[in-house]
Amino acid sequence: MTARTRMRMTDKLKRVDRALLELVTGIAVFGVFCQTAGLLFPMDSVKYALGLWGGIILAALAAVHIWRSLNKAFSCDGKSAARLIAGGYVVRYLVAALFLLLLYFMGAGYYVLAGFLGVMGLKAGAYLQPLTHKFYNWLFHETDPVPQPLIEEGETASENIEE
Repeated sequence: MTARTRMRMTDKLKRVDRALLELVTGIAVFGVFCQTAGLLFPMDSVKYALGLWGGIILAALAAVHIWRSLNKAFSCDGKSAARLIAGGYVVRYLVAALFLLLLYFMGAGYYVLAGFLGVMGLKAGAYLQPLTHKFYNWLFHETDPVPQPLIEEGETASENIEE
């Protein structure tokens, strides 16, 4: 991969919402970890992989759905935003339940357990977010801003710093 191609890829990644990018990256890392860990157990690897990666894809789609729902909710009034977020929550859980039922009726326990593990990748991606955040800071050559104390009402910035 040339430096020019790498530069174009990082420019494209920078245009994606940073929190969503970090979450989906964490989900993918969790999927790779679970796929590797699954090799240690004697089972049908193809069925395990199909269930796992189906769940991982569903988790990534759920992350995008959460991101879109939150962006829409920020432009609504309080009551509409609460209804929109609750509706999205119900839709995501129904889709996950239908996915797991579909795996169940396909007739293999590996499907359901691996699919559930994949769907839980959304949770694992959230827990991995501090690591993926550091990775993307390194990749984009960025640093996080240093937190500054809030200026109290009626004070100037210089008065607050002197204390």
